Amino acid sequence: MGPRHRQPLPLLHRRHAGCRGFRPDLSDAGGAMWGRFVGFLTVGYFCLGRTFAYLGIPQAKLFIGELALGAFILAKPQAAIGVWAASLLRPSPLAMLSLAQYLFLICGVLQAVRGLFAGSGFDVIKYFVFNYYSFYLYFGLWAGRDDPTLLSRTLRAIAWVNGVYGLLYLVALKDVGIFLPGTENVRVFSQANASAAAVLGLVCFEPRLERVWHLLLLNIVVLLGNSVRAEWLGLGLAILLWALLTGRIGRVLGLGAAGLALLGLVELSGVQIAGRGEVSVSSIISRAVAPFDEKLASEFSPYAAEDGGTLKWRQAWWETIWAAANSDPQLELFGHGYGFDLFSLAPPSVRAGQEHENVRTPHNVFYYALGYTGWVGVLLFAFFQLSILALQWRSYRRSGQPFGMLYWVAGIAISFFSNYFETPFQSIPFYLVMGMAMAPVLGPLPGRSLPERPVPDRPSQNRQEAAPPPGRIAGAGRRR
Repeated sequence: MGPRHRQPLPLLHRRHAGCRGFRPDLSDAGGAMWGRFVGFLTVGYFCLGRTFAYLGIPQAKLFIGELALGAFILAKPQAAIGVWAASLLRPSPLAMLSLAQYLFLICGVLQAVRGLFAGSGFDVIKYFVFNYYSFYLYFGLWAGRDDPTLLSRTLRAIAWVNGVYGLLYLVALKDVGIFLPGTENVRVFSQANASAAAVLGLVCFEPRLERVWHLLLLNIVVLLGNSVRAEWLGLGLAILLWALLTGRIGRVLGLGAAGLALLGLVELSGVQIAGRGEVSVSSIISRAVAPFDEKLASEFSPYAAEDGGTLKWRQAWWETIWAAANSDPQLELFGHGYGFDLFSLAPPSVRAGQEHENVRTPHNVFYYALGYTGWVGVLLFAFFQLSILALQWRSYRRSGQPFGMLYWVAGIAISFFSNYFETPFQSIPFYLVMGMAMAPVLGPLPGRSLPERPVPDRPSQNRQEAAPPPGRIAGAGRRR
C-alpha cells in the first residue's frame, strides 16, 4: 500500500512551529557548483574506489575526503555545523539524528584521546574517520534539498561509469601495475564498488527497465565479476525489501531471469573475466556455498577452499576480538581505544606471514566497534544508524521513493563482511547518498520544488481512489 498524498513540506514540519522560527537558511548562489561536486564525489568514490580516495597530497596525508569536507564546512558552515547544532538545541525533524551523531562523535573523540595518551600519535586519525565521515550526511542533505533530482541523476551516472569502467577493469585493467605518485601500493585502476547502488538505483528510479536494460546487464556483469559476496547479500536483501514494499514481484523475477540468462550466455561463450578464473554458474554457486559447506562447493569449483577460507580466516579473528573485549569490565565497556593493534589479538594462523603488519579493520563493523570502542561504542553506532533509518522511512512516506531506506539496508549488510564504514571509498558515498535521500523530510530549499510523486504504471481497479505506488519518482532518470 503506497504512502498517502501529502503536500511538500517546508524546512520543518508545522508541529515544530513553536521553536521560534528555527529555519536555517541553506540556500546559496553557488549551489549548482556544490551540487555537481557532491555528484562528482559520489560517483568517484563509488566507481573508482581506493584510487579516488587517494587523490590529494599523499605525502602530507591530505586526501580528497578530508579536503572536500573541510571546504564544505568552511564555505557553508550554516549548512553543516549550523543545522546539526540547531537541531541539538531546538525541536526539529533532525533532533534524534543530531543527538545520536553528537554522542557518536564524542565517543570517537574520547577514543582518539585514549590512543594519543597510549602513544599511538596522529595515526589515531585513521581510526577516527569511522566517526567524523558521518558529517558528509549534511553535505548530501544540503545538495539534495538544493536539487531534488540530484540523487536520481547521480545514480544514473553511477550506472554508466560503474558499468563501463567496471567491465574494462575486469577484462583489461585489473593487472595493470601502475601506481599513484606518492603512494607505494595504490594502483591507478581500482575495483569498482557501485554495482549494488547502480542496480538498486535503476530498479527504484526507472519507470521502465527495458529502456535501460543495457545498463542493468552491464552492472550485473560487474557485480558477478567482482565476486564480492557481501555486495550480493546487500543487494539481495534490498531487492527483496523493495518487492515487499511495492508489491512488484514480477520485476524481481525479471531481474533474476536476466541474471540467469546472462550467466548462461557467459558460460556458453567460454569467456573468462576476473583475474582468478571464470565467471560462470558453477563459480557463483561455489562462492555462495563455500562459507557454509566447502565440500559441496568443491563439486562446483576448484577454488572452493579459497572461497571458504576467507570467511574462516576472519571468523577466527572475530572470535579473539570477542573474547578480549569481554575479558575485562573496562574493555567490555570502552574497548581498547583507537590506535590499538587489534590484529595482535588474531591467532597465529591468521597472522602467519603478516606478523609485522597492523591490519586496522577486521572487515566487520560490529567487531571494529567492539574492539576499539567496546559495547558503549557499539550501542552508540547502532543508535546513530537507526536514527538515519528512521529519517529514511519518513522520507519514503513523504516522497514515495524508497531508495534511501533500501540502500541503508544494503550498506549495513555489506558492512558486516567488509571494511565499509572504516574506509572513505565506502563510507563517504554512503553518507552522501543517505543525506540526499533524506532531503524530502525537510523539503526543498527556498525557490526549489520537489519532483512529482510516483504515478502508477499499471491500471488500478479504482482509478479515483488509487494511490500511486512507491518505488520511483516521475521524471527521475530522464535524459536532460
